[in-house]
Amino acid sequence: MAKLFMLLAGVAAVSAHVAAPARDQSQQRLSPVTSSRFQCNLPPVLDPAGDGLPSADDLFSSKSARERQVKRLQAVVQVPSVSYDDLGSVGEDERWAPFFDLHDVLEKTFPTVHKKAKVEKINTLGLLYTIPGSDEGLKPVLLMAHQDVVPVADASTWKYPPFDAVYDGDFIWGRGASDDKNMLTGLLSAFEALLSNSDWVPSRTFVLAFGFDEECSGFRGAREISAHLNERYGKDSFAAILDEGGLGLLEFGNALYVLPAVTEKGHVNIFFELDVVGGHSSVPFPHTGIGIIAEIVAELEAHPFKAELIEDGPVHNHVQCQARYSPELYPDLTELVQQGDLEGITHWLVRAGRETQYIVQTSQAADTIQGGQKINAMPEKTVLGVNYRVAHHNSLAEVQHNAVRRVGGIVKKYGLTLKPYEGDEEYQKYVAGLPSAPEARAPQPEGVVDYKGTLVLSTRDKSHPAPISPTSGPAWDIFAGTIRHTFAYENGTVVPTGEIMTGNTDSRHYIGLSDNIWRFMPGRSHADSNIHTIDEHVRVDDHIETVKFLYDFVRNFDAAKF
Repeated sequence: MAKLFMLLAGVAAVSAHVAAPARDQSQQRLSPVTSSRFQCNLPPVLDPAGDGLPSADDLFSSKSARERQVKRLQAVVQVPSVSYDDLGSVGEDERWAPFFDLHDVLEKTFPTVHKKAKVEKINTLGLLYTIPGSDEGLKPVLLMAHQDVVPVADASTWKYPPFDAVYDGDFIWGRGASDDKNMLTGLLSAFEALLSNSDWVPSRTFVLAFGFDEECSGFRGAREISAHLNERYGKDSFAAILDEGGLGLLEFGNALYVLPAVTEKGHVNIFFELDVVGGHSSVPFPHTGIGIIAEIVAELEAHPFKAELIEDGPVHNHVQCQARYSPELYPDLTELVQQGDLEGITHWLVRAGRETQYIVQTSQAADTIQGGQKINAMPEKTVLGVNYRVAHHNSLAEVQHNAVRRVGGIVKKYGLTLKPYEGDEEYQKYVAGLPSAPEARAPQPEGVVDYKGTLVLSTRDKSHPAPISPTSGPAWDIFAGTIRHTFAYENGTVVPTGEIMTGNTDSRHYIGLSDNIWRFMPGRSHADSNIHTIDEHVRVDDHIETVKFLYDFVRNFDAAKF
């Protein structure tokens, strides 16, 4: 049962092969019809052949084209453009140096793009390419990727050295091969092909934005680029925005489900900083600061957030599509969909495994703890960091307040002074009118240890759940129609349907520039590529499929006149 939803976290293993576009079977196998307003009707397959340009297959399917893409991706992966959490200012911290090398590699590898596009450096390392269109009445399209990769913990554990970009005939192995230099290389390859064709004069302006610290939340890169675009173009100025992400592809029988993310969960890190009196370990208190923090962790983990399915939201629409095109796959789920039983569907998703549980539930993970300086001295300061990915039915302030409520009993037990989120106006507005937080300094009974303690709660890296982009209208029809064209296979129906990302991307910084924001890595095995761990890799066939999709995506949007 969990196999389907392993995909939703990106663990897809798909064996379907691309074939010539098949006849549209979207109107076959329509029963059972769900009770919702949403019926999962599919837009037509959109083949851009009418523009007179060479087809994606003609350009990227030959042996020489494969060799060219291997060399391009290898060159980009071989640059160790690592972003660390503690990086200092650009120009002062020498660890930024590889990004300058990467820029040189990109210019050498994609000479036509760098000759014909307007190239700007934003905040020194951010890259912004503009390919101007001839019709200023058409909104531009923004395509995104990021230059940075996560660090390598231990290179000796890798099958191949992580920055050698070894090609074994099927895969390229290396840090960033999938996340996100596959997309970075794919976008530049698509435009290198388009701009090398003298017959292509775009009607619509296309903008490429490449941040350099996505793995550190994008505050130096994407946020600065977004501010630049807002100043230049204004609010709601883009027809569509495409970034990395999505939840993969999965084939069931004669249906291939393609799951771009049309939204993503919110994000907040809450830190619990406890200061208590110390002392010699030979005469310890009943609980050290670490012991008190351990109680906080236990209390939080004993009270997870409630799961909830949003009616006609992306997850609900996904299962409705499945009930329509693959009703026999999970009959019990199909029945719940037919009955309109949102609570039953929610329970099904939670039982199916963590991968589906957390698309309908706020996650909570105690990830970092620091405390103690010496083995014979009780710690005076202990700091706990808890990461939350916030579901759409919750809010950041609600999650913050839940933490306050959960520590209330512990605060009283140890007579701590509680200082929650000082200076956080959004949180203070939320709690106005709610029951008061625990009293600041509970008196201790006689004979009980006075820890003289203070517990400070603070947040970092906050982002609200993203607005849900529509899955209807002309922009979606072009996007989904291109998906149906690229991934078409014989005797099968390609079903694009939106989903929710449990993680976060640079796209959170671009909210407001367009209603149509999609997070989609157009490759079949992207989620099975060991992202953020040892032996990261990408299948070259998938990389070429990515380039083909992006090439046709640009052509289809350029032909559209909305």
